[in-house]
Amino acid sequence: MANILVIDDDKDIGNMLKLMLTRLGHAPTVALRGDEGLNLITNNQYDLLILDLMMPGLDGYEVIRRVRADKRLRSLPILVLTARSQPADREAALEAGADTYMTKPVEPREFSAKLSEILTAPRSEHPASQIPGTVPLPRAGGAIDAPMLTARTAGFEPLVYPTPNGPPPTGRLITVFGLRGGVGRTTFAVNLAGVLARAGRRVCLVDLASNVGHVTLHLRVRTRMTWFEMPDEIDSSAIAQLIVRHDSGVFVAGAPQKPVLVGLPGELCFNLLYQLRNTFNDVIVDGSAVLDEAMRTALAASRYACLVLSPEVGAVHSAQSVLRTFPNLAPPETLLKVIVNQTTPEAQVPAAGIERALNRAVNAVLPYERGQASALAQGIPLVLSQSNAPLVEAVNKFSATL
Repeated sequence: MANILVIDDDKDIGNMLKLMLTRLGHAPTVALRGDEGLNLITNNQYDLLILDLMMPGLDGYEVIRRVRADKRLRSLPILVLTARSQPADREAALEAGADTYMTKPVEPREFSAKLSEILTAPRSEHPASQIPGTVPLPRAGGAIDAPMLTARTAGFEPLVYPTPNGPPPTGRLITVFGLRGGVGRTTFAVNLAGVLARAGRRVCLVDLASNVGHVTLHLRVRTRMTWFEMPDEIDSSAIAQLIVRHDSGVFVAGAPQKPVLVGLPGELCFNLLYQLRNTFNDVIVDGSAVLDEAMRTALAASRYACLVLSPEVGAVHSAQSVLRTFPNLAPPETLLKVIVNQTTPEAQVPAAGIERALNRAVNAVLPYERGQASALAQGIPLVLSQSNAPLVEAVNKFSATL
């Protein structure tokens, strides 16, 4: 049994972590503020610190730095558990003195395995407390050992699930994904679903977001149940409770409307998508920005994987990372499509520059649409309110290539 301190300003997540750690046989203590946690950790003895980064007042970065500055705490293992998934956030946390970095939502098995690894590892002073300044880490453009790069980009265990009884599904699975937020993934997924439904196809739109889904917001529908409440055994009754029909003809499977610590388990996701593909011509997944089990399962089963990015430097950089990882996420028969969504009037990077940076063709460019903000506010997608809008025409043209 280990004494573990959790610092997270989200009370629900703190309680969920406390429950998980207790079930694993540990003795957790939860603090809701950075200063409260720092006071606890300097006056008590803990075997592990788990903390979030973005908190009011004393944030996670500063807590880590102060812990590493204390001679008594230099060997204390620190695990960062946060919703921030950008490489810069990870690097900053490691430089501050964290030992391990995990993104929410985290799979219980992965979380348990990481805890065991941390708690059984020999303790030594963290480099951040041995040398003034920061931990030397590879910078962009610098040399990185090939084995390290391979481990970071290809370190996913294969996901294998038993195939349900019955005929193989005939419906197409189209996963819309990307690891950067604010690029319009949901806008594209919703309008693509509307375009396909308008063409007479039976369409189900599945929101796999674990940090608050937005599909129901775009369509102004209320679901009876989300995937978070689904039973472990998925049958026709569970499917009927999960999906709701929108006036456009699109069926919607919604995501939780508040952040959850644990995403949809991979096998449950596999069975859900398998059954939906037996019912619908097209199943469109509006993916999470985290490569959890559900997202990896969806990508591995997809006929098409649509990588959405905006024409700005950060999004292009994120897309480059995705493309390096993609061969380890999906089989060769999954067709990757690159979609550039211009979310601002001016593009930082032209389409030709994006193609050079990614070393592959852009399959569709969605022009900036001023009406998108009002479409979201009204809960009426452009495909329904302005079917001749340039953005809708671009989505329609793209759908014809599928």
